[in-house]
Amino acid sequence: MDYNSINFHEFVSAKLAENGFRIAHITKELMDERADDFMNFVNGIRREYSGAYGWSEESKEYFLNPLKDKFKFSFTILNEKDEICFVNFSSVYDKIIHNHCTYARKDTRSFNFAKLHIIKLCQAGIEAGFTHQEGFWPKTNNGSIILFMRMGWQIDSIRNNKELFMIADLNKVRNQTYDLVIAGK
Repeated sequence: MDYNSINFHEFVSAKLAENGFRIAHITKELMDERADDFMNFVNGIRREYSGAYGWSEESKEYFLNPLKDKFKFSFTILNEKDEICFVNFSSVYDKIIHNHCTYARKDTRSFNFAKLHIIKLCQAGIEAGFTHQEGFWPKTNNGSIILFMRMGWQIDSIRNNKELFMIADLNKVRNQTYDLVIAGK
């Protein structure tokens, strides 16, 4: 397949639109306008999984923190009512995109948001000259780890016997994830 001929941004937007959703950059302006919405969304999920992963709530400063290129590589998926259904915050560490967190609303966790988002994020990274992404996952978050490995991520190491450090080649992950979506997997 000639992946270079695919407009991945249009593909993601069209797939989301089929079910009444849209993807948007989390810009500084959007964050300033909707910081409380993002905080309530993320902290609700962090409360939901606090027992399983030891997560605690984040302060408003966490959401307003202008990490390097955070507002270039962070995305949200919104429904027709403009409600937040999915959030990913990513920034740049040296020469790699770092995935800080990815959360999906409970009632939308089977809507392919993570896959569609990762296609969008990989393409944005590739267009900006990046080749890799990294992130940490609680080692007991089996569903998420399996999903990301199916998308082409690899486990690099374990930190503090609690978190997996995973890495991704942007081209490989974008293409493999696109193939999963097309195949309905």
